[in-house]
Amino acid sequence: MNFLSFTLAAIIINNSVQQNENNVLINASLMKTENQWRIVNDGVMGGLSSSKAIVNNDSKIVFSGNVSLENNGGFASLRSPVKDYNFEKFSGIEIKIKGDGKRYSVSMKETTYFEGYFYTSSFESKKDEWIIIQIPFDQFKLYYFGKETDSNKKIRLNNIKEISLLIGDKQAGEFKAEIDYIMLY
Repeated sequence: MNFLSFTLAAIIINNSVQQNENNVLINASLMKTENQWRIVNDGVMGGLSSSKAIVNNDSKIVFSGNVSLENNGGFASLRSPVKDYNFEKFSGIEIKIKGDGKRYSVSMKETTYFEGYFYTSSFESKKDEWIIIQIPFDQFKLYYFGKETDSNKKIRLNNIKEISLLIGDKQAGEFKAEIDYIMLY
């Protein structure tokens, strides 16, 4: 390896985010523990969407299902355990995902109970292609029951209670996303 190759390799390594137990929110190993994330679909509000999350043979989390708009439905989500999270030392959320070309969202809330308010940021997946998405915390907007509010209120990063990966936005039909990890950066 010549000096230039070594320098470029060092820059790439230094700019990549290292995963450790303090910044990984979900990966295949965590999904297999008692701290695993869970499915919450629109059935909690009368909808008919369905989904599941499994760890496949490649040690990736497969989040898949069907979004139905019937009975005022329209979302499926994979949600973290409810607990006290503190993200003050981080800049945002990073996701490594292979999707189906549909739009997904990452949401966070500040309460342990459901009251309709979530801080949300959306992204487009690429069909059958692994991508890494970084979402800075300042790109999260306050939503109420899926509709963006006029509020400029910023999320209190030391008061997060739950994180979720969600598909909604009136995207009826089958969906499938493989997740390598969701972590803080």
